Amino acid sequence: MAAKFSVVVPIKDETEILRLSLRSIYALEPHEVVIPIEPNTKSIEIVRKIARKNNFQERTKIIVLREKTPDWGFRQAYARRRGFREASNDLILTADADIIVDPQIKNHFNLFGKGNIKLVSFSKLTYPVSLRVMVTRLVVKLFSHRPGFTGLYAFSKSAWQETENEESLKRILRGEDAHLHEALTKRYDVSFVPDLKNIKLRPAESGRYQYLVGWYKWKTRRKPFWRVFMHTFVYYRPWVLVGYLKARLGQ
Repeated sequence: MAAKFSVVVPIKDETEILRLSLRSIYALEPHEVVIPIEPNTKSIEIVRKIARKNNFQERTKIIVLREKTPDWGFRQAYARRRGFREASNDLILTADADIIVDPQIKNHFNLFGKGNIKLVSFSKLTYPVSLRVMVTRLVVKLFSHRPGFTGLYAFSKSAWQETENEESLKRILRGEDAHLHEALTKRYDVSFVPDLKNIKLRPAESGRYQYLVGWYKWKTRRKPFWRVFMHTFVYYRPWVLVGYLKARLGQ
């Protein structure tokens, strides 16, 4: 018998693509779908409509985030953790609202019964495909021997509660998924499933976003210069290096 699992999907302003992404999540037939959502009436009504259309209204838990969070540096980190706490199952799959989930993803949940694995991450494709994305995939496939990690992952709620430091989490500006991943890997095994057809619908990145990624790599993760330089080169994200150097040099 397959284990029950919850899905947590924070929503902010992705109203135009929810009909695609939420439908793919409901197709997995999870025990429940937990949706922390910013207080935008249009988004809330769209979620309710999609849930009714897919006969999932009784198993969709909408959490309207009306509270202020001045002590959190990254609102998304708070929203996702609020969803984690509300989930009723130990096995949780979390995804962003701009991802169409491959139905094959739940066939890999049996990895949690192997060894000490408490987190499984799943590969993503981007649409539309850019030259940068194609080059990145090729380089990683040829030269990277480390397990991958993406923001689409399943994990054990009890292991998360045991390992992640909330005070440390509150200080980050980006990369809340990496924060959870790093906390779990210090005590448990993790796995990565490649070659799935999960589709991210918004691959474009602004220079500001890359800058904050670089800033975070030094401020909260203390990544060495050579790793950030290689990341910048492999992924062609020049503003990551700029943000990293600004943070490290204190400018």
